[in-house]
Amino acid sequence: MTYNSYGNRSSRPQKNDRSGPRYDRKEKSSAVPEIKPLDVPEDYVDAAEQVMKHLGQPDRQNPSRLRFSITTSKIRNILTLVSDIYNVESRRTAETMLPESNAKLQMLRIRILYEAGRDERDVKPFVEKSKLLEYIKGIQMNREKFIQFAHYMEALVAYHRYYGGRD
Repeated sequence: MTYNSYGNRSSRPQKNDRSGPRYDRKEKSSAVPEIKPLDVPEDYVDAAEQVMKHLGQPDRQNPSRLRFSITTSKIRNILTLVSDIYNVESRRTAETMLPESNAKLQMLRIRILYEAGRDERDVKPFVEKSKLLEYIKGIQMNREKFIQFAHYMEALVAYHRYYGGRD
């Protein structure tokens, strides 16, 4: 318990007081999961289907469809950025991506992080379950890995729409 300038007891710490819950926080480095690079699975279409089945909730009015908290527009915005890179890289034959394409891919990663942080209820679960950040990190300038990632994104959009995703 501390005393304020009037001599009264106060549970709030004074300006220079470094005790209390605000200053007793321990480092949260172990609480924040690390984003480790992963390869897109060979059966990426089945993986995309499982992601969408897991994220969807049964629709009460139409049991053959699922309801998603994330909209088709949000997923398609990500796909548009991926497609921009894909249109350049799909015409090439080199093993590595162009530096410009890699820069766009890193910007995509930043954009996904931002959107997930901004919308923790809808976008973040999608990003975490689909492992987008892990797969982007696993590309590492490999053109074939990127092309497979682009196809995976297309499969996510397709299954979202198929199972009843809304705009």
